[in-house]
Amino acid sequence: MQQQGFSLIELVVTVVVLMAVSMFAIPAFQTSIGNSQIRTVTESIKNGLQQARIEAIKRNTRVRFTLQANGAWQLGCVAQPVDAATAAAVPACPAIISQKSASEGSSANVIIVADNPSVVFTGFGARDPAVANGLSRVDVSNNQVDQAELKDLRIILAAGGHARVCDPAVTAVGDTRRC
Repeated sequence: MQQQGFSLIELVVTVVVLMAVSMFAIPAFQTSIGNSQIRTVTESIKNGLQQARIEAIKRNTRVRFTLQANGAWQLGCVAQPVDAATAAAVPACPAIISQKSASEGSSANVIIVADNPSVVFTGFGARDPAVANGLSRVDVSNNQVDQAELKDLRIILAAGGHARVCDPAVTAVGDTRRC
């Protein structure tokens, strides 16, 4: 008679081995998820900044990007002062062109620190110099990731309107990831 299936001892050994492996794999997986959340939120904010800049150029008007502490953002046209003689010549531009809620790809564990909540882009795509203290730096972190494994990211917005992502932990001169 041939034996079919597994014995109880084989099954117990298999379960013990799987538990031992999962004890090492789960923390690494959680770290990977936390760092992925940082990357997702950072890319979303950077994409919102780029979209605001493109809309300002496309519409040839001032567009404001507003960031909230939870990662939500919106962009829309800045109201232009208009006199009665030129009101018909001003193209309509919505107060809200696009927006992203915090629930789209974000997590309550992600921490966003910006030097200012908003920035205005001109019709040339540059940061509006008439608006003092506009957003120029956003730091993104995750409070659930161990400091030794944490991969914080930063968005730098140049005066010309170009947004780039960098890694504040990189200090090597010449490294493109350096802030």
